[in-house]
Amino acid sequence: MSGLKFILLLACLFAPVTFGQEQGQYRSRIMLDPLGEMGRGSEMSVAELEKQISSIEDPYAKSSAGRFLARHYVQQKDYASAIAYYEEALDAAGLSDVANREMLRELAQVYLLDSNHSLAAVVLQRALNIDLVPDSRDFLLLAQAHYRMGDYVAVVVALDGIQANGLKLEVQQLHQALALYYRAGAYEQCENILKQLLKVEVDNPENWHQLASVYLQQNKQKQALDHLSLAFEKRVPFIESELLLLVDLQAVSGNPYGAAMTLQNAIAQDAVSADAVNQRKLFELWLQARERDKAKAALVTAAQISGDTELYLYLAQLQMEEEEWLPVQSTLLEACEERLQDRFVSRANLLLGVSLLKQDRAPEARRAFINATLVGGANAQAAEWLSFMDAQPATENELRRVRGPCYGSEGKREPLKKNLGEPALAVDPMTEIAAAPVASGDPVAVKTIAKMRFFYSSHSESLADLLPQVRSLAGRLNVSLVKAAGTADGSVHVLGIPGEDLRLAMPIRGSAQAKGRYRIYNAKEFRCAWKVVALDGTASSGMLEEFTRDILTSGYKATGGYRLVVKQGKPVTIELQVGIE
Repeated sequence: MSGLKFILLLACLFAPVTFGQEQGQYRSRIMLDPLGEMGRGSEMSVAELEKQISSIEDPYAKSSAGRFLARHYVQQKDYASAIAYYEEALDAAGLSDVANREMLRELAQVYLLDSNHSLAAVVLQRALNIDLVPDSRDFLLLAQAHYRMGDYVAVVVALDGIQANGLKLEVQQLHQALALYYRAGAYEQCENILKQLLKVEVDNPENWHQLASVYLQQNKQKQALDHLSLAFEKRVPFIESELLLLVDLQAVSGNPYGAAMTLQNAIAQDAVSADAVNQRKLFELWLQARERDKAKAALVTAAQISGDTELYLYLAQLQMEEEEWLPVQSTLLEACEERLQDRFVSRANLLLGVSLLKQDRAPEARRAFINATLVGGANAQAAEWLSFMDAQPATENELRRVRGPCYGSEGKREPLKKNLGEPALAVDPMTEIAAAPVASGDPVAVKTIAKMRFFYSSHSESLADLLPQVRSLAGRLNVSLVKAAGTADGSVHVLGIPGEDLRLAMPIRGSAQAKGRYRIYNAKEFRCAWKVVALDGTASSGMLEEFTRDILTSGYKATGGYRLVVKQGKPVTIELQVGIE
């Protein structure tokens, strides 16, 4: 094909287009192959055309040839060559204003592809300066160029030009303008666009929730709440974060009851996770709404899910305010199953002391209040309670560290006793009983047990809790003894030593050594009163209390120590041994 014929062909291909043709050609991205199959068929003549374009004198032919070459190099991603030929085509001034505007738009997009945003903005402004009816696409492209340069004020100015010129945007263009306005922080304009979108896309949930977000960005909480409430009534889909936003807006708008109902229903319908965070939020909302029963129910769930000590203490406080003394105690014991952080120790012991005192358990309440005074937090209040109950001053031993069910890093765990008379780990109550007047009674059997060597493990449980476990624990104890190169020399014992945890112990002979959690105890001679009882399912730790009373009424004084010897047979029996002076 000769050069002249090729140029004439190009002239036909690039004849001036009408507005309808221009809109048909436009895409958000450049048409990389505007000539279709014919363009590919003409690639062999590109080199020839490049040689001849400088000699073309006809402006129309020169502009057409330059545009063809520019589009060719766009397809090849040779943006520098494409830009040069676009400029040459524009300088030839051979095409109509409509075609030139389209070419400027294409050139601007090439600059954007080449990350030259400032020149893209300059070219787009040239397109807008052409004396034609403005095109909204040019304003959108100009806004994109300014956004990429970080000039948010210019972004807003460019987009505002659309409305200033009375132009209408298609739905896709509305979304583009919305994104640019939002990123530029022009929330009032976002509000107007979203209201337009809600008219044409009423079923699009994103429009509903974005408008609520835009209201909040403008600090229009009431409008945001009203809007989200309407969306909720219309059954617009909500994801979890959007439901929680609605709950928060109801709460800060002075409607904690409505917020709590929304959240509770959402949890019940699995629309919101029933985790500790949301349960705590539900508790706080019900509490603000003065629905204490519902608040407590949510708080119980939150505490049990999370194991958060602070939540347990909140619950105990609520229960205390309603004088539910036994539930207060149960809640605190559950909170204190593990060692507490030091910051909770004082408050937990204070609450525990109040609940125990209200149950007429003054000795245990006194110990709890003393514990509360040993750690900062509620020590002043605990001191006031001790003064109120006219308690005996704390002994030097009691002031050394926290001892009880609610203890911290410097304390020691001791469980509560099941009742006031039952001996716990420390057997001070027995000593107090021994100081009572001696009365006549049935004689008790007394004996002195020789020195013994024990292989033992310590247990912080109460005697009542430990007894049912003795059989299973004894098997492990015996296995560990064998591993420690020792030999059993009698029945398993439970040793109660004043001021110490209970010990599950096995008398031994040989050279067994301490191993792991197991230790060696060399016991001195032990003078005791003793009695054998059947372990038939009715025996409990109360049998020790009853036997101790019998010993005291017989005129003996208890030392505070005791041993329970579990003897196998049918039936299984326990020999009670209570130390006496």
